[in-house]
Amino acid sequence: MSGPTQPSAPADWILPAASAAADARPVLAELLGADYSARSITPQRSDRAPDVVRRALARFSPWDSRHATDLGGDWCVADHGDAGAIDASTWEQAVARIGALADRAFATGRFVVSLGGDHSVAWPLVDAAMRTVRGQHGPSGRLGVLQLDVHHDVRSLEHGPSNGTPMRGLLEAGSILPDDLVQVGIHPFANRRALTEFCDEQLIRRLTLDDVAELGPEEATRTALAALRGTDAIYLTVDIDVLDRAFAPGTAAAMPGGLDPRTLVRIVELACRDPRVIAMDVVEFDPERDVADVTAYAAANVVVAALAAVARR
Repeated sequence: MSGPTQPSAPADWILPAASAAADARPVLAELLGADYSARSITPQRSDRAPDVVRRALARFSPWDSRHATDLGGDWCVADHGDAGAIDASTWEQAVARIGALADRAFATGRFVVSLGGDHSVAWPLVDAAMRTVRGQHGPSGRLGVLQLDVHHDVRSLEHGPSNGTPMRGLLEAGSILPDDLVQVGIHPFANRRALTEFCDEQLIRRLTLDDVAELGPEEATRTALAALRGTDAIYLTVDIDVLDRAFAPGTAAAMPGGLDPRTLVRIVELACRDPRVIAMDVVEFDPERDVADVTAYAAANVVVAALAAVARR
């Protein structure tokens, strides 16, 4: 079995994990690539996204002038490379590789950022986060999932895992409770009736795109976090197709009428101010579909905004 691949060096504040440990700056967060998309409903190459996003991060200044936060001067990020799931021959092998790398990142006790991969990778990533939570809080520890997505991702597992099944898989495995899942950005025409009815039966709470537009990003985020008040920690999963298709050409399933980049970034940074948010992913970015790096930059913008928010807390 091949091991994790070595990370690129996209910016002088994102360092290979071994180098970060020796750096004079404290380590703010752990970064990893969940490089898998072999079971996507629509064929795509989001398994190639991690390094593309790493390179896009180099185009952003680490200085957040709005909040006077200096990611590069005051901090560094430890990059563990990619899981090597891109070469996995089976779903089980991919999950094992992603889970092992995630466990290594979570073991540090720092904020964890994963670059996907399609949304199926959220399953082993959330499981790794749950292992951490239960290690800290015991068997009754509860992990909330805040899902930014136009889709419910609760398709039946009858035909096996895919990027349309991660939330269903986590629920059926008992990794998370229906009360501990909140979906933000659901599109009125992105889900079949049976999937909405499943969410209704499970009492899964959600804020639609119309709700976000009416409430605004601040109140929408407060509402989502309040719905997860009973959890010990929160995992934030960002499906980049929550963006309007005009802002995310590099993804297979974005829809007209999605969020604009500013609204998405605002929700992410507000969520990441909550100390319960221990990890996040950015998934469903397919570099082969992208135009002029529009989606790569959108994904990188989400990452730097999240990291700056974590630094401020």
